[in-house]
Amino acid sequence: MNTLGNKNGQSGMTYMGMLFLLIIIAMFAVVLVKVVPLYLGNFKVQSILKSLAEEKETAGSTPGEIEKRILARLSIDDVDNVTKEHIKISRESGKLVITVNYESRVPLFLNLDVVAKFDANRVELLAP
Repeated sequence: MNTLGNKNGQSGMTYMGMLFLLIIIAMFAVVLVKVVPLYLGNFKVQSILKSLAEEKETAGSTPGEIEKRILARLSIDDVDNVTKEHIKISRESGKLVITVNYESRVPLFLNLDVVAKFDANRVELLAP
């Protein structure tokens, strides 16, 4: 039997193809490991604002007290991307409006960074 002419017996991926596939999978894994914590931090910010809206004593607090409360909760939840400058507290049409808009930057590869901008963190409280 001549097996040299039989190409149906060979199948599979070459070593170069396998290496290329592993490099692509590794790149996606690195991006996921870097980007997911940014969104988890934003979910923590949203939950902090939501809990402030549900508390009764928040409506009677001064903007400085609310800011201290937010910063303390951010510290407890280990959210490092949000600082005092990102928290804005204002009064609009009889309501106390708290907005936390910030941007997070994480290095990805060499001089390439991932930048995530979070602008939808807003809650309205009834002013006393």
